[in-house]
Amino acid sequence: MKDKSDDIFEFDSASFWKDIPHERVDYVSVTNQDTGEVVLVPAEQLKTTSQEQIIEEVDRFHQRYKFFRKNLEPEQINKTVSWLRTESNLLRLVAGQLAFHLLKLYNHLLSFSLQTKQYSQLLDPELPPFISIFDREGNPTDIRLNIDEEGIEEVVSYLEKSFEPGFEISGSWEECAKDILADLSVEATERMEKDLGPKFVEEMSASSWTEAFNRYVSTGKKSGFLKARLPVLLQNSAQEIVRLLIKELDLQSLSLKDVAKILGFIPEPPARTVPVTEPKLTDNALPIPTSSAIVSSIIAQIRKDLWYPDLNGIACFKHQAKGNPNNYIEHYITNFGDIEILPWEQAEQIIDKFGFNTVKLHLIFAAHTMNQPIPWESKFSLKASDVAKYLGWDKRTDLPIHEKLDEIAKTAFILDCLLVKSVWVEGRNKKGGVDASTPTGRMWSVVVDPRGQLNLEGKIEKPEEVYITVQPGLIFQSFLNKAGSRLKEALYQFGYLAQDILRIDPYHDELALRLAIHLTLDSRIHTTGKYRVATLLEVILPHTVIDAARSDKRKGYDLKQRWDNALKLLLKLKWQIQFDESYPEWLQPGSKAPKPEDWRKIKIIERLLTAKLIINPPEPIPELLKAKVEPKPKTLKQKTATATRLTGDQIRKAREAKGWTQRKLAGTIGVTQTLVGYWEKGKRTPSSDMEAKLRELLGIAD
Repeated sequence: MKDKSDDIFEFDSASFWKDIPHERVDYVSVTNQDTGEVVLVPAEQLKTTSQEQIIEEVDRFHQRYKFFRKNLEPEQINKTVSWLRTESNLLRLVAGQLAFHLLKLYNHLLSFSLQTKQYSQLLDPELPPFISIFDREGNPTDIRLNIDEEGIEEVVSYLEKSFEPGFEISGSWEECAKDILADLSVEATERMEKDLGPKFVEEMSASSWTEAFNRYVSTGKKSGFLKARLPVLLQNSAQEIVRLLIKELDLQSLSLKDVAKILGFIPEPPARTVPVTEPKLTDNALPIPTSSAIVSSIIAQIRKDLWYPDLNGIACFKHQAKGNPNNYIEHYITNFGDIEILPWEQAEQIIDKFGFNTVKLHLIFAAHTMNQPIPWESKFSLKASDVAKYLGWDKRTDLPIHEKLDEIAKTAFILDCLLVKSVWVEGRNKKGGVDASTPTGRMWSVVVDPRGQLNLEGKIEKPEEVYITVQPGLIFQSFLNKAGSRLKEALYQFGYLAQDILRIDPYHDELALRLAIHLTLDSRIHTTGKYRVATLLEVILPHTVIDAARSDKRKGYDLKQRWDNALKLLLKLKWQIQFDESYPEWLQPGSKAPKPEDWRKIKIIERLLTAKLIINPPEPIPELLKAKVEPKPKTLKQKTATATRLTGDQIRKAREAKGWTQRKLAGTIGVTQTLVGYWEKGKRTPSSDMEAKLRELLGIAD
């Protein structure tokens, strides 16, 4: 009798091909013993070609495959993803293979329960009927699930529906598309070499190769190989997905009842109401607030070295406003859902959890806040699976989906612990006293709602989805009072976030991420983009790092390499970088220009720190920033209200007359595109101040 150490808990693709009936060419797997690379080849080929020759061909295939997969065009990938979703049977193949394996496992567990006399499991009324097999003496020898072909079909359909959302979260469609395109690229190249000669193909330009590839795949007689090859590629992709799913399901830990639930034999309890979530923001340039409170909170998370215990032993971070030294922001730490400010020893444990994940989620919250009809006053809900896509985690294969969702949930909890206190001097009142605003409150109020199966302790260990509901802190409501009028104006100051920043990996490219975040927040007020290298490094790095680089040649070299790599990555992400004459060519990243004769006498790190350059975000952000109109300061004399309020039709016609989109108008006046749409449809009316701004900007007469 097999026990729980059996290979029934692993997925063996080779045995799958043998066990399941299918109409196709017989393929066998060939493995290179040196590299472990595996490829399926037609069995007929082994009759005419030696295994050594096949392994040589396999090695060549994998070299080309890796090259093509790395250099695929995004448009090709998107088209293939669309085809996989709407026309292929990939999801059906996955469901079929998974059903086949899980049904085998279910029968194995039935037999195991009988042999180990675990009769209570077998008699569970929720389990489906089974067939008992008896020997001649009437003793039960085995048990099998009582299921016919129609029942199996129902299982496959249930699994297909159950695992479809996981395809979106995990990025499986895109990964399969890349696999298929890379394989077809290799095959098309081999066919071109056969028809045109290897030398001719090698000398083809990229555009000529692409044209030939499309011709081979899509048109003419030579596209016939596609019909034979695609089913095999889909089967291969399905096998790999099933292998990963089985690994994530952890079959060893599943009971008979667990497997029955996965197969759909036990109906799921009615689901709770799912929150209405925000659509994923698709623009690469996202409006985000860049007021002092937002900037200081991000610095507080990146520069943990700047936190300190104040005179009362409370953990504190202080950020001085640039414009007025009397104005400053302070941050404190509290427990999740509590308002008590924590002393240094307790707060330090939360501060240690600050980092790039909290900063990225903070920026995502801020971008969605700006996308609300009334920013800072509306709450909204996000799916953690969408947050994972913003972060590029849908491409990560080192973590199962539930761990990614868990990590995002924990990050949201940490942001709920961040308090902000603003000391904002507004000026003097008529009596000669100082008007000031000193509100204190949470940056974000967060509710985290994981969904999934409860364990015996009443916890959800492996969430299938996590819903995060976010309410901008009530502190921002206090800015509406008279003393906080200018602070409220500052709250609506905004810049733009290039979404690609969210996908920069802090493990490999920490300095690039630090630099991109700082420049994003600074670009609204530093529109020229001109900086001294030392100025940037002193803002984004602890001074001890720069001091060490100045005093230690090796550390100076390391910092120069990190800086060069950061600029290279930003250039790759289409940031615009120009080097000043103080930044000679030989000092620039990746330059092969000859160094000056006396370069050995030059202290490279000092030369770098004094160098100047211009760095601007990728298009269209500079243009959007240039188009913004700063609000004019209010004069003592207020305009009397016009007799006729501005209508949505007037706004739309004036906007269209200027050739502007709703998005451009929204970006120019500092509101969301959604709110502009509401104005034009008559669902909302602009405030008096906003109406005056619209009339002036769009040239609408009173």
